Amino acid sequence: MNHSESGYGDLDFRIDMRRHIWPGKLIAVSGIDASGKTTLIRCIAAEARRRSIVVRRFKFPSRELKDTALFREFDRDRQGSLDRGFIDPFGLTLVLMGDRLLTLHNQVRSHLQAGHTVIIDRYLFTTLVEFLLTPHSAAERRAVWSCAGHFPRPDCYLFADVPVEVAADRLRDRGGAEAESIDLEGMSMRAKLFREFAKLNDGISVRTDIGLAHSMRAVRERLIAIDALPSQACGTRIVASAREQR
Repeated sequence: MNHSESGYGDLDFRIDMRRHIWPGKLIAVSGIDASGKTTLIRCIAAEARRRSIVVRRFKFPSRELKDTALFREFDRDRQGSLDRGFIDPFGLTLVLMGDRLLTLHNQVRSHLQAGHTVIIDRYLFTTLVEFLLTPHSAAERRAVWSCAGHFPRPDCYLFADVPVEVAADRLRDRGGAEAESIDLEGMSMRAKLFREFAKLNDGISVRTDIGLAHSMRAVRERLIAIDALPSQACGTRIVASAREQR
């Protein structure tokens, strides 16, 4: 396991992001592999669409970045490419953050301006977690944190939280390369870092292994609180009004 030269003792997990000014809602979802992010996102999107809310989903990084030789080399053997020095982790982090900022500016912003709900898988926090697990200097970390301040703060930040053993079992069930490269220590470190980011950036941890109904109850409450979903009372009035119009 790689660590920074200074450890995490002096690390401020709160990122100095600013709230966006647009009428739409920005929802960020993070978590380790097989933590249930995709299922959670699908449930949120379905819930919103049932209320006639326009939803747009994004998964970072962009397809354009994934098609580059740099990313293909990294993705082919992520830890190996870093360990052998083929990929500079600081440089890669800046590329990944820049790609996310471009997508936010060129695609996401227009949806938020139009009042749509945007759900993003692997938002900023995923890049920060991966960066912290690579060797880096204090100066590099300051540069990354400064860049992070240019990201809009999500209206709702959800951390898909499951025991590492559950996520590992899910990966084994999937089979293939993911099942062959399970790293319990790495997964545990990632989960710990995600949990810290969620705690200090107005996020909520959502257990995806204890029943979908229970998980969505907490999510629904948060979405209603930020006006991303109408309250049940409001929904009841709408239904009653529709019946009266009949």
